[in-house]
Amino acid sequence: MRTDAVTQDRPESPSAAPGELELVRSFANTLDVEAETDRLGTATEARDWLIEQGVELPPGLRPGELRSLIGFREAIREAVAARGTETGAEAIAELNRIASAHAISVRLGSGGAPFAARSTGVDGFIERVLGIVATAAIDGSWERLKACPNDRCRWLFYDHSRNRSRTWCSMGVCGARSKMRTYRSRHRASTR
Repeated sequence: MRTDAVTQDRPESPSAAPGELELVRSFANTLDVEAETDRLGTATEARDWLIEQGVELPPGLRPGELRSLIGFREAIREAVAARGTETGAEAIAELNRIASAHAISVRLGSGGAPFAARSTGVDGFIERVLGIVATAAIDGSWERLKACPNDRCRWLFYDHSRNRSRTWCSMGVCGARSKMRTYRSRHRASTR
């Protein structure tokens, strides 16, 4: 389980995204590869997590809703992790497919999100997240949402660095592990 302050889902965390984009990051991080936990692992766990996010739901998820929710999460994770690659293009195509099945409306005016969900429940949550992603793509903050390249981590984080060069979810954890592996590999090669 993650215990370092850098990777916890607290707003003051250096990994936290600004504004509503934090919901997208938190949603993607419901799967913790390193800890082998999934907050959406069962319909009950998914319902509890959604309720924590303020989503109003009936007593149980309808058949297929959990599968839709997990598929949506994985498309977001893949789109961020594989940005700029063929796999990333496939993930964006999957996000576009999901978006075409959900109606969101545009709201003009001062303040508030420019996109609004039209549905309720799981579909409403998906539409809300799609609206946040669309807003982030427009304002440029979507590009700052990144995935840790450590295959045993893959945690999404927001790159607050001025030059957008942050690579690791935590330099003290995943970055240090990577540097140590590289050092050991070079050391073994030089002793042969």
